[in-house]
Amino acid sequence: MSSKLYFTLNESPQVILDVMERVKQQAKGARGSWKKGCLVALGLLVVGLPFFFLDIIMGYNCLTFSLVGGALWVVAFIVGLRLLITGRAKVESPQYSAAHILIETLKDDIGKKGRLIGWLDLTGPRQKSKEFRRGRTSSGKPKIYYRDPWLQAKAKLVDGNLLRLTLMEQLKVKKGYVAAREQRLKAKLVVNQDLYRIRAFSQEEIQTHLPPARLDVQGGIIKLAYATTRKLDPWDVLNSLKYLYSHLEPKAELSPAAVGS
Repeated sequence: MSSKLYFTLNESPQVILDVMERVKQQAKGARGSWKKGCLVALGLLVVGLPFFFLDIIMGYNCLTFSLVGGALWVVAFIVGLRLLITGRAKVESPQYSAAHILIETLKDDIGKKGRLIGWLDLTGPRQKSKEFRRGRTSSGKPKIYYRDPWLQAKAKLVDGNLLRLTLMEQLKVKKGYVAAREQRLKAKLVVNQDLYRIRAFSQEEIQTHLPPARLDVQGGIIKLAYATTRKLDPWDVLNSLKYLYSHLEPKAELSPAAVGS
């Protein structure tokens, strides 16, 4: 199985989760084959090693046994190269696990008839199509910036609110090595103003409940964005969304006096 995975999302959350689970089960079988292949390559290397000494031990001037050992090593190299190219499926990656947790948690808010639209892109950030800037270091060496929106999701929730979520990895690469790595979150909540009003956010609350973030509220739309160098934690993402939702007040619960004021 290829190590690169890409899903187009345009289904109910449960269907997407079922597909992800099937891919995970297929990857387990591929992982078993990958491990067996590694053992075969290692075994060929070990078996081939004694043949290089047999010519000396047995007093042969020609390379009779050495050629056999060399042939075994060539086969081991070919097997190893194939394993390196095919790689291992990325279902073991933190991003795959995070996407599964997010979709699993949000599925009840989207509902059985709702759809999750977008993509899950685990093909990796270091691609020409994902470059967004190039520059030079002080010594003149090239540096490349990559922006990889690996999870893009949009869904209309059962309460009529519209959620857009983007999880992105951003890299700075110098001399072929990753010099900086950042995880970014962008969330946009378009509030159903027939049912909810937005309670004001205080700066103190934002600093308490969110990492250093940019929060903007205009015309029934809440926008949240932040970046972190820490490893992605899907529960941080969910807690951020939960914090936004905590500021929605159902209009039905407002008193007539409050509505009229």
